[in-house]
Amino acid sequence: MASERLAVLARPHGRADALRAIDRVRRRFDPRHGAVPAHVTLVFPTAAPRADARRHVLGAVLGGAVRCRLGAAELLRTGPRGWYVLLPVDQGAAAVARLHHALSRPPLAGNRLGTAPFRPHLTVAAGLDLASARRVRRLARPSRGAVLTLTEIELVAWDGRRLRHLAQRALGRGGPQPGRPQPGRKTGGRFSCQALTPSAASSDWMLSE
Repeated sequence: MASERLAVLARPHGRADALRAIDRVRRRFDPRHGAVPAHVTLVFPTAAPRADARRHVLGAVLGGAVRCRLGAAELLRTGPRGWYVLLPVDQGAAAVARLHHALSRPPLAGNRLGTAPFRPHLTVAAGLDLASARRVRRLARPSRGAVLTLTEIELVAWDGRRLRHLAQRALGRGGPQPGRPQPGRKTGGRFSCQALTPSAASSDWMLSE
């Protein structure tokens, strides 16, 4: 798969009503809603051998589960891609950044040194004009303060159309915990949470940002 790129993500868990509120907005305004599941991007997409990437992810020394609280919705302009509406991780962002830096190393270097600081967030809308983005920002206001927890990470492959899961492991302070590889498994989408960095290296991963 010449166009395949690998990334590491974490799916957030939280109150069902909070997730449903975000999903309702994303279902209407995020064109990748059905292709990409709820996640925080910890490693930006990059070309890497699957076997080497799997060993790296399963062997990395990481901390425990991360509890996050969302901040107020923000707008991001991405040039020809239009406007995005983001729910930034307010409390817990430093812990997510530590996971990002621990994992964003060869063979998964990604764009660790992108053009903007790593800022984890949830994306609820993508590719909008400014007026529409402002409207979605108002619709997303009730999600401010929602609490999410990251308990495991996944190594995934993205070819521009389909997300495939290659391996997963739990977050825990007891050291590496290998997960079960799950090649070829498709996913449904809920909402997207990923790192805000508008550099060219990460733009292809802004699937629903």
